[in-house]
Amino acid sequence: MTKIKGVMAVVPTPLNQDESPDIAGLEKLIEFLVGHNMSMFALGSAGEGMNLPFRVRVEVARKMAEVNDGRQHLLVGGGTFSVREALEFTDAISDSKIDGVHVIPYDNKISGNAVESLYRDIADNSPVPIWLYQNTTRTSGIPFEVAQRLSEHPNIKGCKIAGFDLRLNQTFLALDREDFQVMGSADGQFFSFMCLGTDASTTSTAACFPEMMNDLYNTIQGDSISAARAKNKAVMSFFKRIPKGAYKDNGESSAELKYLLTLRGIIQEHCARPFRSLNSEERRAAELVYEDYGHYLESGEIRLA
Repeated sequence: MTKIKGVMAVVPTPLNQDESPDIAGLEKLIEFLVGHNMSMFALGSAGEGMNLPFRVRVEVARKMAEVNDGRQHLLVGGGTFSVREALEFTDAISDSKIDGVHVIPYDNKISGNAVESLYRDIADNSPVPIWLYQNTTRTSGIPFEVAQRLSEHPNIKGCKIAGFDLRLNQTFLALDREDFQVMGSADGQFFSFMCLGTDASTTSTAACFPEMMNDLYNTIQGDSISAARAKNKAVMSFFKRIPKGAYKDNGESSAELKYLLTLRGIIQEHCARPFRSLNSEERRAAELVYEDYGHYLESGEIRLA
């Protein structure tokens, strides 16, 4: 697999009201993201992977791969408590065009040795390449020494790092090499990760506002650090206008992203319980953001209020 470059969108999972996969919405969403040159990180926590039953995750992963058809890099989530379930998932999608399965070990009580054993057992037997998922906001994390050893496994191809400990993130970034990619995450850390030399970083808001994230990435790749700082400040200030009430309840921005994508006519707003959708006040706030995003698309001007 070639290295992932640039903006990688964290993909929300399109659902019907009964929490079954919204296949029509999924097809439109993948085409929308591919059309904006977005690689895709699917079925993670913002993609509600942990809230969806096994059969739905398999169906969604396979359909995403079918629609994408190898046009953009696609990583799908196999986060798990058990080795057996992870392998059942990789077996079920093994004939799909998927670049890798990112695995987060959800049990935050197991030791670093147990985490290493889990990853090795999965990687030894998976027909699909495995990615480590270092997420200290949801788990106790992967000890650096464990990640260092796992990076040498021939079927472990990379690591996504989440969390906001800059010193720890920089330590993990040192593992990046030609055959093992380390990438960052989070809207607010995109600029920092790019400046630290990562080839790619995931961002949730890229799923609904890919034009603005591509604009930021292209500015960062230019020859003016002051222009890049200014653009990042404006983009992040704009993103802060997105209401966060549901985020505070859900712990992820799934509801906000889905409603903005509903306004764009791409998917429905429904979330998988226990996540909730936006209330009427939050919807109106999101609609104001969306109206000003339309102004940005027409003029290039980012309105901050």
